[in-house]
Amino acid sequence: MKTFIWDLDGTLINSYPVILKSLEETFEHFEIPCEIEEVRKEVLNQSVVSLLKQTSANYNVHYEELKILFSEKSRSKNKEIKLMDGTLDALEWTVEKGIKNYIYTHKSNNAFKILSRLKIEEFFSEVVTSSNGFQRKPHSEGIDYLIDKYQLEKDNIYYIGDRRLDVEIAVNAGTKSINLTQPSSEINVNISKLADIYALI
Repeated sequence: MKTFIWDLDGTLINSYPVILKSLEETFEHFEIPCEIEEVRKEVLNQSVVSLLKQTSANYNVHYEELKILFSEKSRSKNKEIKLMDGTLDALEWTVEKGIKNYIYTHKSNNAFKILSRLKIEEFFSEVVTSSNGFQRKPHSEGIDYLIDKYQLEKDNIYYIGDRRLDVEIAVNAGTKSINLTQPSSEINVNISKLADIYALI
């Protein structure tokens, strides 16, 4: 049986505008300079956490203070988050094909509220968030947990994401990779939109 393990931000939900706005407001609060295009690149190339940690070191602001305020700003904007184009169609297609869906995301348990509001939580057998406490991507601990718990076959698993980290975690977990931004290679298949998945399976 085919299995999809999905990233969340930028893959299933269009949350980057909210993430960037929340970061901008957080930096403004602490009077930290914010070049939004540079922030965007850092978030896409690494993660929000890596950006906040680097900012903490550079500007002598406690990381936890940055993280708490950013999280508060993000949660307050939940209603602004929308599905990526084609998300609902893709998930309904997986049901027709008998594909099992899971999520592994760096997002906190706020993810559950977003999935519920967008009415797609029913499609996922389990959602693993940062609150589970697993080592962060590209470490494969979160995917390994799902594989062990549900006795999934690695050869039939596709990790679907939108960043280099998502390709790397698939490689580290020994699964296949499908990615919205990273080029096709021996270890990854690039897609330009979620509907492209239909032709791959």
